[in-house]
Amino acid sequence: MKKEGCYVLVLPSIHHILKVEKGAKSRSIPMELIPTPRQISSDCGMAVEVHRDNLDRLLSMVEQSKVPEWKLYCREGGDYRPVSG
Repeated sequence: MKKEGCYVLVLPSIHHILKVEKGAKSRSIPMELIPTPRQISSDCGMAVEVHRDNLDRLLSMVEQSKVPEWKLYCREGGDYRPVSG
């Protein structure tokens, strides 16, 4: 994906990443699993990338799934800006 208008959702564990991926697929919400960008975290891990057109649907699903402590970032060029929710 990695286009302008994308958001990166960072979740607390790979378990939560896989839960979100499964839920998104079952609801036909387009998203991609990506390595967590180094600008966000130096930890090795995965994150969810979603285009802004699908962001509300994905976040609604995440909130309904009661995934704890997630963080959202907006991709602007090569930078990632935290989004308060």
